Formats: sequence, structure tokens, C-alpha cells
Amino acid sequence: MCRLSNIIGHQQIIQTLKNAVQKSRVAHAYLFMGPPGIGKQTVARSFAQVLLCEAPQGGDACGNCKSCRQTDGGNHPDLHLLRPSGVTIKIEQIRELQRQVQYKPYQGIRHVFILEKSETMTQEAANCFLKTLEEPGSATVFILLSDQPYGLLPTILSRCQQLQFRSLSNQEVSEGLRVLCQVARDRAEELAPLASGSIGRAIQLAGGEDQWPLREKALWLVQRFPQMSQYQALQAAEELSNDRSAAVEALEIMLLWFRDLLVYHYTRQKEILINQDKIDTLLEQENWYAPSKVVEIIEEIKLAKERLMANANTRMALEVMMLKINSYGGNNDVG
Repeated sequence: MCRLSNIIGHQQIIQTLKNAVQKSRVAHAYLFMGPPGIGKQTVARSFAQVLLCEAPQGGDACGNCKSCRQTDGGNHPDLHLLRPSGVTIKIEQIRELQRQVQYKPYQGIRHVFILEKSETMTQEAANCFLKTLEEPGSATVFILLSDQPYGLLPTILSRCQQLQFRSLSNQEVSEGLRVLCQVARDRAEELAPLASGSIGRAIQLAGGEDQWPLREKALWLVQRFPQMSQYQALQAAEELSNDRSAAVEALEIMLLWFRDLLVYHYTRQKEILINQDKIDTLLEQENWYAPSKVVEIIEEIKLAKERLMANANTRMALEVMMLKINSYGGNNDVG
């Protein structure tokens, strides 16, 4: 497991966590929120390691004690990971959490609970969890992870110290690929812009195109835009709406694609395009839309993304976007 000091990016957040440990001001509940794949889980696990470490140094884990080795191995008795059962975190899981909280830590001075996709708690589970947050125990720390914090109860949000994770810079993503995947510098710098600030996506890309099927799906959809009927556009929106997080990611991929079309139209410089591995396809599509239409498409995609991030109805937001893009036409003889 990576120590806090070795994590790439998020340095302000990491320093905040280190300071809390050094000053013995660890909150009873944290909310790590931000886009998927940018390192929230990595930071959460590293922070848990510090909280369970027998001899923390400078606000970070020592990495050598029994507790650190157990955390590395995923078998520390006081570290509890809670993931959705199916698509939601259910009330039975929260009741089991409450039962565990009642016991003293088995080995250290505290329990640490990491709740992945915490926004997926059912209404009953969320209300049940709220009771635990309202009466925090001194020997328990909760770390909630969320890509969509607006899905959490406001009363839960108010009882957590909220830390907003931002997308990594291209330089940080590139460094992450070199360190974590031993990717050559030139290749890492080529892949980094495609990842949109997500080291998780960058690692998938480094494994080959088939490791990021959502990108292939999104780009296949982009190719179909000019020749879709309205019915097909609505079908595509329905299919995308099945997973809100994946839909947001697909929209980001589309934005990068249309950005490249616009940039190439005005500059004719291939070397500044982001989708370097798809240059031939980009050049084929460059004449599909007038530049003004590309700008309109970009605005529609951005608006749909904003609506999804604001917790709008996923299917409706995507249907509006798809019908708008469909109305712009394009070269209907394509394909």
C-alpha cells in the first residue's frame, strides 16, 4: 500500500490529513468526493493505514509495524471496507456496521470504516447510518467515498469533514504511469491527456484499448451521430443512462473528441490533438460538421454533463442531448 507521502497529486488534502494526525485532531467522519478514478480510494486506504499505525511518523504511517503490514495485506481486524451489495448499500449492511462499532477495537486504538460509493445507500440505510454519525464514538473513524455527493443526505454531509478531490494534471498522470506501470516517458505523456485527470483511466489505457471499453463505446457512438435516426438517438440515450457515472465519463470522452475536431479544423496541427491513437479516424470525421456545429455539439455535451452532475434525471438529460445533436445533421452519407 502506498504511504501518504508517496501519493502523486492531491498534496493539499494529504497535508490536511497529516496535520490532523500530528495534532491529534482526527475527525470522526470524512467525505472524500470527486470524479471516479482520481485516487480517492488510494488516499483513503493510505489514511486508514496511518490511523491504525503503531508508530506514525510526521503524520504518515511508518510502513514497518505489524499494523502497517496487516493493512498492506488487507487483513487488519480494525479496518472495515463496506461496498454496495449489488447496486446499493443496504440497511442490513449498516446494521452490521453499527454492531461492529459497539465493540472495542480488536488490536489498535480505533476502528476505521471505508464506505465506497457511499451515495448508493438506500433511504433506510442512510437514515440508519445517520444515527451512528449523530453519536460518534471516540474509537471510530468513518471515511466515505463518493463520486456523486449530491446523492447523500444533507444531514450526513453536514457531519463529515468534506475533502474535494480534483482531477490530476497531465504531468501528474504521466508521472503516475511511469511510477506505477513503468510506462516509457513518451508513451506516458501521450496517454495522459486522454485520461482527463484520472490515473485509473490512464492505467486502463496503458493496458491497451480493450482495457477501457467505455472509450471504444463512446467513440463508436460519436461515429454514428450523423446517420442516427431520432429513434436510434433515443435508444442510445437509454443505453447510456443505465449507469450515471459511466455516462458522465462517456460525455468527457466525447468532449475530448469534438475538441480535437475543432482544434484540427483551425490549426491543421496533428501533434496538438489529444486522441493521438485515433488520428486517422479524426481526420476522416473532420468534415462531417461545420465548425459552428461542432461548437454547438460541445455545448450540448457540456450542458448534459452539468445536468448529470447536478443530479438531474439521467435518461432525460441524455435524451435531450442526443436529440439536439441529431438535429444538427452532418454528413448523412457517412458510413
